[in-house]
Amino acid sequence: MPMLDSFLVDHTKMPAPAIRVAKRVKTPKGDIISVYDLRFAKPNKEIISEKAMHTLEHLFAGFMRDNLKNYEIIDISPMGCRTGFYMSVIGTPKDEEILEAFRKSMEDILKTNEIPEANIYQCGSCYMHSLKKAKEVAKHILENEITIMDNEALKLDLNKIENICNVEGVKTLG
Repeated sequence: MPMLDSFLVDHTKMPAPAIRVAKRVKTPKGDIISVYDLRFAKPNKEIISEKAMHTLEHLFAGFMRDNLKNYEIIDISPMGCRTGFYMSVIGTPKDEEILEAFRKSMEDILKTNEIPEANIYQCGSCYMHSLKKAKEVAKHILENEITIMDNEALKLDLNKIENICNVEGVKTLG
C-alpha cells in the first residue's frame, strides 16, 4: 500500500492552529486543485471533541465558502484524528487569503446562534452536536496565532518511526 502524503509529515513538529498546503494537483484539463491542511489542534497533544467536530463541520464549510469568495471550494472534510480539516480548492490562493478566511470563519462561528442542517432530514447524526463546544474551539483558535506551516521543516524522517503511541496528556478541545 502506498504511503499517503499526510503520513509523510512529522506530526510531532506540527503547530496549531496553522495552515499548510498539503499538495497541489493538476487536472487533465489543466486546472490546479490545492489541498490545504487546516490544523485546529496540536497532533497527539489536543483533540477536538466529537460533538464540537461535527458542529464545526456544519459551520466551517459554509463560513469558509463565504470568506473565500474568489475561489471554488470543492470540499472541506474533518480529519479522522479530529485535529483539523482538509480543504480542496480550485486554484492557488495565497496562504494569507486562506489564513484570513480561517480567522474570519472562527469569528463567524462565535457570532452564530444555530447549527445549519442539524436535523433528521439533512444530517446522519443530528443528535451529535454542540454549538457551545464548537464555539470553545473557535475561541481557542482566535486566542492563538494561526501560523503557516513549512512543509520542508515538517518533512518526516522515516528512520525515526517507532510503533508507539502514548495518549497520556492529550487535551480535549471543546
